[in-house]
Order: sequence, then structure tokens, then C-alpha cells
Amino acid sequence: MDSDPVAVQHFDLAPSHALADVLGQESLEVWALRISGGSVREVATTDPLDVVPREYVFAVPIDVIGNLARRFTEVYEQHGGGLL
Repeated sequence: MDSDPVAVQHFDLAPSHALADVLGQESLEVWALRISGGSVREVATTDPLDVVPREYVFAVPIDVIGNLARRFTEVYEQHGGGLL
């Protein structure tokens, strides 16, 4: 698979009623996930301070956030995360 993943530099998660309105489901709890960063290839071959970050915004329903949280926690714990 040929892809150019994003090296995440910052993220923010905030509720977004506008996204739920656009999707036409007032009862749907939707959040805006903002991710900023540069491509991994660019960060790996350039001084990271010279990489101009791009911003990506995703509409994420609350159930998807729960699935992501569980999966991220599993991966984090499998790789020794959380050990003090």
C-alpha cells in the first residue's frame, strides 16, 4: 500500500452541534476532531521545524470516539504504556 501518513503534532476534540445539524440528526452527538501535522515523509527528510503543518478536521460520532479510545488504550498498554 502506497500512503503518506501524517505525523501528528497536535490534536483537539470539541463538540460540534453544527456537524450534527449538517448530518440531519439532532440526536446524533458529533465531535470535531482537528489534527495538525505534516507528512511523515516530509518530517523524516526535512528539519521538522521547517515543515508547514496542515490541518485536518473530521466529524466523529461519539460511538466512534469510544471505539478509538478503547483501541488506542489497548495498543498503548500492549506497548508498555502507563507504567510509572
